[in-house]
Amino acid sequence: MILRAILRNVYPTVIRLVAVPDSLDLIDFDEIFHAVLGWESGIGFAFQIQGQEFNSFRRKTRSKKFRDFRLHRQEKFLYTLGALDQWEWEIRVVDLQDGAEGDETPVCVGGRGAAPPQYSGGSTGYRLMLKRQKMGEQMFEPAQVETALGMLAAAHPDHPASTWELLRSVLTDGGESLDRRLEQSGRLQPEQFSLREANERLAKLVQYRRFA
Repeated sequence: MILRAILRNVYPTVIRLVAVPDSLDLIDFDEIFHAVLGWESGIGFAFQIQGQEFNSFRRKTRSKKFRDFRLHRQEKFLYTLGALDQWEWEIRVVDLQDGAEGDETPVCVGGRGAAPPQYSGGSTGYRLMLKRQKMGEQMFEPAQVETALGMLAAAHPDHPASTWELLRSVLTDGGESLDRRLEQSGRLQPEQFSLREANERLAKLVQYRRFA
């Protein structure tokens, strides 16, 4: 199967094109896709296929293989990574081909855009990281924050002052949190993608894992 995965709610667009055998089960696909992205094995996943959900917390998921669904060309399904960050990938079956006998090695055959840092708060957190990287401290510029809080206080005079103090604190803490995440991840390069590196990671995975 040739599968095209597009990360939802993220810009610049992130796409991965992978070739995998239909004998692959959902748990193994999750491990393979993490390797393609350069992520560690995640905490939880879910597939929504043909109106049904199969997740890592259900025992029956362990025995489900792609061939069980009899997927057809252009069919789509949703794949969500991470119980906390909830990265949503829309996957489409681009093509179904006869593979070489005995060769069931997964391969990344194309892609676009860098995978976000795995634990960046999902698509919303990643968008905020990109914005913080671009704008720096101007993103939560103190004068603008105070102006906005003043307008809110004037529009809602019945709200206690503690409401605006709390919001001010949230904004300050949010900026500091984004700075910490950017420091941990290094400079984000959202347009960058290396097919060679994706397949090198897959090659390392299949050295000690057999997918059939």
